[in-house]
Amino acid sequence: MTTTFEKIGSRVIPALQATVEEYISPRTGARHIHLASDQAEKVFLVAFPTVPDVSDGRAHILEHLSLCGSQRYPVRDPFFSMMRRSTATFMNAFTYADRTVYPFSSTDSKDFYNLLDVYLDATFFPNLDYLNFLQEGWRYVLKDGKLGYQGVVFNEMKGAFNDPIRALYSGIEHTLLAGTTYEVESGGDPLVIPELTHQMLKDFHASHYHPSQAVFMTAGDISAVEVQQQIEEKVLSKLPASTAPRMLPELAAAWTEPKSNEVRIPSQTAKPDEHGVQLTWLMGESSDIDVFFNTYLLSSGLLGDSSSPVMKAMESAGFGRPSALNGQDNGPRQMIFHLGMEGLTEPQIEEARARIWAALERAAEEGVPTESLQAALRDVRYSQRDTASGRMPNALSRLLNALPISMRDGDVFLAFDNEEHLVKLEQAIADPAYFKGLVRKLLDNPTRLTTRVLPDADYFKKRDAVEEARLEERTRALTDAERARIEQESAQLEAHQQLPSNSDVLPRIRPSDVSAEPRAALPLPSPLADAGDAIVLPFEIASNGLSYLRVSYDVSGFAVEDWPWLRLWVDLVTQLGVGDMDYEDADAWRQRMAPSYDLNFDATQHPGGHLSMELWFSASGLREEHANIAQLVSRSLAEARFDEHERLAFLIDSQVQDRLNGLAQSGNRYAMLTAAAPLSVLRRFEDIVSGAASLAFQGELLELSKTPEGLAHIAGRLNALHQRVIAITPTVLAAGAGNDGEALGRLLKLPASQAAVPAVAPKLEAIALENAGLHAVSQINHCVVSYRAPMMQEDGAAALAVAAELMTNQLLHVALREKGGAYGGNAGYNGGTGTFLMASYRDPRLGETYADFDTAIDDLLTGEFSQEMLEEAIICVIKGMDKPNSPYDQVLHAWGLKRRGIDQALRQRFRTEVLTCSMDQIRTAVRTWLKNGEPSRAAFVGDVTKDVAGLKVVDLLSLAKKA
Repeated sequence: MTTTFEKIGSRVIPALQATVEEYISPRTGARHIHLASDQAEKVFLVAFPTVPDVSDGRAHILEHLSLCGSQRYPVRDPFFSMMRRSTATFMNAFTYADRTVYPFSSTDSKDFYNLLDVYLDATFFPNLDYLNFLQEGWRYVLKDGKLGYQGVVFNEMKGAFNDPIRALYSGIEHTLLAGTTYEVESGGDPLVIPELTHQMLKDFHASHYHPSQAVFMTAGDISAVEVQQQIEEKVLSKLPASTAPRMLPELAAAWTEPKSNEVRIPSQTAKPDEHGVQLTWLMGESSDIDVFFNTYLLSSGLLGDSSSPVMKAMESAGFGRPSALNGQDNGPRQMIFHLGMEGLTEPQIEEARARIWAALERAAEEGVPTESLQAALRDVRYSQRDTASGRMPNALSRLLNALPISMRDGDVFLAFDNEEHLVKLEQAIADPAYFKGLVRKLLDNPTRLTTRVLPDADYFKKRDAVEEARLEERTRALTDAERARIEQESAQLEAHQQLPSNSDVLPRIRPSDVSAEPRAALPLPSPLADAGDAIVLPFEIASNGLSYLRVSYDVSGFAVEDWPWLRLWVDLVTQLGVGDMDYEDADAWRQRMAPSYDLNFDATQHPGGHLSMELWFSASGLREEHANIAQLVSRSLAEARFDEHERLAFLIDSQVQDRLNGLAQSGNRYAMLTAAAPLSVLRRFEDIVSGAASLAFQGELLELSKTPEGLAHIAGRLNALHQRVIAITPTVLAAGAGNDGEALGRLLKLPASQAAVPAVAPKLEAIALENAGLHAVSQINHCVVSYRAPMMQEDGAAALAVAAELMTNQLLHVALREKGGAYGGNAGYNGGTGTFLMASYRDPRLGETYADFDTAIDDLLTGEFSQEMLEEAIICVIKGMDKPNSPYDQVLHAWGLKRRGIDQALRQRFRTEVLTCSMDQIRTAVRTWLKNGEPSRAAFVGDVTKDVAGLKVVDLLSLAKKA
């Protein structure tokens, strides 16, 4: 079958070593953007404009429901079925404020087209079954005669509302973008979600999910024409032609003068210094490249580092701190620019606003150094070449960045290639008047909103009260017939959830389809000779014109009491002075030297319980910047300063307050670490440096920072640690194209080593909170139970890895998500920590969830599982091992394997044991390690007035002494 798509444009992108192609289907209006390259990871997405005018979550619930069965794949949950039948490196769906996107990626061509088939049918021809609407969206439930709400999205959004910044952002948009889709909560407000009916949802799909509205995007080593043929055959040929105009989000009405509003945000205690102020402007359409880059320059010039005018004004105020909601925001159709401060008392709000405004006036008069703007444009070129992947493939990130421009009728080629515009900007910023003019235009812009931010300790109580009042009113009006209908629908849904998932119609990848051998790790090179006081390993990689440097110090010999201080050192040192530069000058210098630099502190657990720890400093940039990269790392390590006590006090206060304000958002991580810390020294380490166990240190640190003597103690402790660290002989990873790694490594001038690498610390006993219910005010819970397990090097590891996937796929997903209403539920085995866990995420339940955990173990031991189910679990383990890495990520992977003592033979043994795993082996491992093991429970508990399932309530604020 030939394609009716017509190519309307093509452009070679040298920085990406790729070609962008744009196509359109004249009959339907569907568009296809293809990023052709030799990348092994093949990426697809289809997107639709979704522009709701109410906060009932229809776009979000439709995203969930579309993946719950379709015409050609009438399976109860084809999305989750394909997650275990596919070697996909990424599968998901996202609801944004004005669009919904369905992306996936795979390295296997057969798998790619399998997924393409399923995704096309799911989005264009979903069944939108009523029972799935009750499960995924919302429903009434009767428990002990009392009416309540249940539903996956309903509970997901209760968890999303934990974030104070989300509440602030929503409050700003409600006024700034009134009359547009951005005024409403696209994910759904749990107080409004129950207004949505099944028919409303079906009507929304019919009006929004049509080829005339669709944008298809692909990337990688695949044929655009072959993808188009699939789209033609499976979608376009089955739907009528349409001349419907493409839906666009509305534009906000123009303002003639600035406005103001107040926004309340959730707070644990609503302390007097939790107020804030935000100044927000509309800047023009975000698909306009001039608007985009002018706002980017404003953000970089005004906020880019501590010497930037507005950032300097906020950090040196002597009160408060810069808001987490600062800078450029191109999420909506109209670009937004934010400036604000938080951590204020109410009387300080006006002073903070005036301080920000005065800084803008000065910037309009004096400008900023041209070098800072040049560095900002350099960073754009760096990002164009960067091939690293984060939580999603690099190519998918690029498509998602380009997508809104395409959907808003902008020039999509400029989203991938803006070099010509960068050259023009470089010429423009050479004249200081250019940036001054941008600031003056901002000051004169009448579409400005000033927001007073008010903390509200009763934020969730008020929402709970509204919900309870509505339920009570509904209960009073409930007729016998309605009560019977609710009970009948609950029974029908439960029966529906009990049905076996008939996945036979779905394609799948079998264990025999994947390689029996693990992907070879990058070999470690021989160290450079004559490299001074360092072990320099030069790597030759396909770097796309970038070079990388990482200096690692083995700090395994440091005592447990040093760990939180080492973490603090990592958090602060890149925000302090260097040599003869104070922190402002040093921050500007760092920005000029390299586009990317980072410090971190992590650890590796070895069989037997020994822990090795590594502290590292890394930087990367364009290959032309070798001298700058080397100088940045060399001077940062050799000349670090800790004598700026006022700066230390500000940074510590900001860090601690951010931690305390984010207790509810971090609840899931805290619970996971607390549950595993008694079983694993690595998890204990992580708990001490960044989990609930670290909160006591944070509180003590804040108290110390309030006195000159305390600050002197902090500075002395950090300086002493720094001297101990740089006295260790480091290992340097230097990577780049050709001989670039070696050349960069030789430029490095590090402090002279004075000590050998410390010996591995003795085995540590893991001690932590037990059976804890970690509490901060919230509307949801996160439940975790953890068990000791073998490490990857030990017998039984592969069987437990497969068991975790089998338990997730066949037991916990149904029990926790479908029936229990939690947003997520899973089991997980970690061979690096020697732990096995079961967890729920954004869970409305507590005791019932722990009962489900116990039942899952028993069911795995006694239940019947088909060979297909077992093979699906095996594939899930394998695809986690086979996820491709970018060239530099391969360097880090190779170094990580060496640190963990994992060679190719061990990787081969583990893979073979996974591929040949049997149910008998799984049951033996589960009985040994789980059924006969000692569970360690911990949960994040949002409401302690309800049953806490025997957990010992621990108030997270009290751990930090309510700092």
